[in-house]
Amino acid sequence: MSFSYRSIVMLLSVIIFASLLKLAFFAVPKDNTAPMLNAQEVRQDLYALLDQIEQHSAFYALTPDKASPQLKYMASLIVEQYQDMTPNDRFAAEITKLLNSLKDPGAQVHDFDDQSGDLPLTLRPLNDQWLALDSSNSPINNDFPFVTHIDGLPMSKWVAASQAYLPEPAKQSQEMQLPWLKKLNLLREDLGLSIKPYVLITLINDDLQTQQVTLALPSHQTQTQLASSNQEVKTQDMSVLEFINQLSQFQRSEFQDVPHQLETVNNTTVKLKISDLYAFELDRDLQQELLKGMTHPLLIIDLRDASGFSPKLLTILSRYQDADLNNTLAPNVMGFAHYRRSPELRNDYLQPLNFKPLDALEYSVPRLKSLTRNLPSVDEDKFSPWYIRTKPTVTPEGRNRLALLVSPKCRQECEWIAYRTKSWSRANLIGEKTSGDFARQYYFKLPNSGLDIRFSSSLTYDAQGKLLSGAGTEPDIWLPQNSDIQWQGLVSLVRSAKPKTQIIQTSQPTKLAQAKLN
Repeated sequence: MSFSYRSIVMLLSVIIFASLLKLAFFAVPKDNTAPMLNAQEVRQDLYALLDQIEQHSAFYALTPDKASPQLKYMASLIVEQYQDMTPNDRFAAEITKLLNSLKDPGAQVHDFDDQSGDLPLTLRPLNDQWLALDSSNSPINNDFPFVTHIDGLPMSKWVAASQAYLPEPAKQSQEMQLPWLKKLNLLREDLGLSIKPYVLITLINDDLQTQQVTLALPSHQTQTQLASSNQEVKTQDMSVLEFINQLSQFQRSEFQDVPHQLETVNNTTVKLKISDLYAFELDRDLQQELLKGMTHPLLIIDLRDASGFSPKLLTILSRYQDADLNNTLAPNVMGFAHYRRSPELRNDYLQPLNFKPLDALEYSVPRLKSLTRNLPSVDEDKFSPWYIRTKPTVTPEGRNRLALLVSPKCRQECEWIAYRTKSWSRANLIGEKTSGDFARQYYFKLPNSGLDIRFSSSLTYDAQGKLLSGAGTEPDIWLPQNSDIQWQGLVSLVRSAKPKTQIIQTSQPTKLAQAKLN
């Protein structure tokens, strides 16, 4: 078997390239998060955190006179409480509570492993009670399906403790509470309970009879260390040929086939799930599926996990809006925004959020003053000038109806979709209140703990100058966000919902056209 000159050169090039990649892998320093922090490292990280918040947090700049002493007081409590070695996950939990005092829905702590013991069951809210389910979502005891106490404390105590880890708009969200209710040992420490390798659960039935069950806690730390060790051995033993073989089988995620298609609920209703709004803008097949769904009497779109700043989905859905022919000063204004001033930020910082400078409107000075007369006065040393976002120029059409599933995880552009469709007479929001997270985020990493901190660096207002950031949008129909939605029942809820008042009756055709994409 003979090889051509070109094939030999190509093979050698691949081997050299693979070798360079492997050398680079070993040369890059590992950014291992420290599992324990001493008192000095805790103080240094807290100092760095407060400094970054004061410089870059938009919510901090709203009320600095109130926020500054509160943050410093909470930081002093952390320093006083953790004088010895502090686990990294415990420190991350304390930082989460500190950030939540800003009432910023975009404040988050990333890059830490929670090694505390988890609750060995799944909690699911049902009216005012909590179902106790196993890993297959079946009751752990069919005769006593509800849990009333954990370790002798009522569920209300555990719920209140979990709310300390949630920003203000999400404190009443059952969906947002569930991950924190799962962190048993973390909440035990907050409630002053001892850490044990088991948990005592009190169950109850409809006849108010109770039963206590003792469950062992799973050990996640051993499994995590074992998985990490196996991965390290596998990486070290990997040969160059195996590495080349993996490269040949590698596929970029954006080119993998992901099924996005309409699903039929009944003969008049279809549903569609959209999560990544950036991907939606590039996915012509998914856009065509949406347009096809808009020809049905009722279209349900699941936006519970939607994020991204692409305006494409809102533009298409604006065909459901009411015809607004009111001759106001600026009927096309959707909202305003500004960002926290910083030397490293350019004046096009809000452009990815679809905002533009007020000067771009080319209005006269008196008209601009009238347009912005309701906006709050701000410290120009801390905030940028005002930016404006206009409504999509879309003509309303049809009489078909739209239902949107939303939750506190509906963020960024999804917040705008929820806010805009709330007032449309042919649209219904279903689910839980959104969190009000419209903003661009500022990112940084704490020096000792390695925690990735994020918070909002911009604020969003409506056309009347009312602050939207952190407010959230209430659904028309409240529905807990369980994983097993009964879609036919949801359709019944939409049909029985109280009709909304339409602004002006549209005279457009009664059926949405299956328009081709431009």
